[in-house]
Amino acid sequence: MKDIHHFHRRVNYTSQSVSRLKCEASLKHSLRIRDTLSDSKAKSKPTKKLEWNDELSAHNLIWCYDRLSPLNTWAKEARTDLLYQIAPTPRIQNQKKLQTQHRQYRLKLKKAIASETRKGNVEVAELLQAVLDTEGHVPYSSLDKFAKLTMQRKSQRIKMLETYLDAHNQVQSRPPTNAVYLQEGILKVPHRWGVSSDTLSLEEYIEFTHKFLTHYFPQCSIQAIIGHNDERNSGQNTGCHPHYFLSGRNSETGDYDLHKRQIQVVNEYVHQMFLVKDFFPKDGKLSREESQDFGRLFQMMVKDFANEHLFHAKGLNVTFSPETERQSERRKKMNREARLPKAERSYNYYSHQLELVLDKIELTKKKHASLLNEQENIKQLLAQLIDDTAQAQARLSQLQVERDFVQIEVSDLTAETSRLTALTQELTQALVPRLVEVFKKVLLAFNAKDKNMLNKQAEYLESAINSVIELPPSVAQGIAREIKAVKEASINVEVGASMDKLFHISNLANHNN
Repeated sequence: MKDIHHFHRRVNYTSQSVSRLKCEASLKHSLRIRDTLSDSKAKSKPTKKLEWNDELSAHNLIWCYDRLSPLNTWAKEARTDLLYQIAPTPRIQNQKKLQTQHRQYRLKLKKAIASETRKGNVEVAELLQAVLDTEGHVPYSSLDKFAKLTMQRKSQRIKMLETYLDAHNQVQSRPPTNAVYLQEGILKVPHRWGVSSDTLSLEEYIEFTHKFLTHYFPQCSIQAIIGHNDERNSGQNTGCHPHYFLSGRNSETGDYDLHKRQIQVVNEYVHQMFLVKDFFPKDGKLSREESQDFGRLFQMMVKDFANEHLFHAKGLNVTFSPETERQSERRKKMNREARLPKAERSYNYYSHQLELVLDKIELTKKKHASLLNEQENIKQLLAQLIDDTAQAQARLSQLQVERDFVQIEVSDLTAETSRLTALTQELTQALVPRLVEVFKKVLLAFNAKDKNMLNKQAEYLESAINSVIELPPSVAQGIAREIKAVKEASINVEVGASMDKLFHISNLANHNN
């Protein structure tokens, strides 16, 4: 479970002109209306452009008339009409006079009831009492019924009742001057907590807001819930949030008693959580200290409800900011600016964009410093690589020279090998026949000896010696020496031994060549 902080605030609007203008300015922001309101209505300053990102306008939603739709599908005229439908009704010019007149003639009706009761005019007294007891609009048909009854000073009584009805019905059509006509609320997880709309969508925020309001204040109609997802950069995916506009009028009684109802709800919450009854007075009159306690407990109630019905299912847990943060200059400044128009606050879309730009500048500076450092390292590495390359090129040149020498030597050796091979073949072709001739004569000499033909033996050996002369000198000398040894050998020398010598001579000849 990831701990986060969320931002929840309520703003109450009355019918007084200053409060009404603030409400209209807030509604203009929420409904994304840029134009100045017409002269026929209470005027409001034009909306600044940097309150939202026009490129993301298609992501805004509005819940109104029991349906959810994209805000940008509403024409400007429809949004303006909705603004005046929701905003507090302006006070009529003589409202204070009518309220005074209403009080005065109410008192006159009570005196008339007492007087007519003493005189026995029960029907007159009962009809006047019924008028006094009626909440809201009193139909003028009561005046016709009253005129048919018998009473003293009838014309004066009829005029009295008519004046009361006029004052009463006009006053009843307007909310009390200081009563909460409309309440705006906002629920938002700030950008810095990184809760994206993939995790918690704007539709889910709006659905939760509707659930919260209908759970605690079912008697008060929800005028609209407007979801914003355009107070960010196109590359961001955080910061979507809903604004709700809750009527201050009780649909069951017609009274503008939202403040009392909210105190009642918080009292019930305190009783449930801390087993304390009637923590705040039911009449709604709170001291400054009680008002601060009420605000904290209301925030706690919202937090608990939001965790249970929204955040915990997403692996998120809303906690209160620590006291150090609540007392920080940032928090104090936000609290001081809470009632200012959104465009004039320090922490709005414009200031958020400015913070992002400053963050990007700071990040760019750090990247620039890092790139400069990296560039210096690259320069050093490049110098080292150039030096290593130069050394490698020198070594390569040396190896190329050595390779050329080796290639020449290989070429020379190849030529010499070819020459020697040719020579060997030539010598072999010339030498082998002569050797065969010599061996043949020696064998004939051994054969003559076996037949005891000594003269013939000597002749063959002499002929072999003469044939040896035609051999290369080194070979000829060795073979001649061996043949002489055979010639001089004892007659008992075995042919096998002589043959071994002859084979030795043959090997010697091959070796020398």
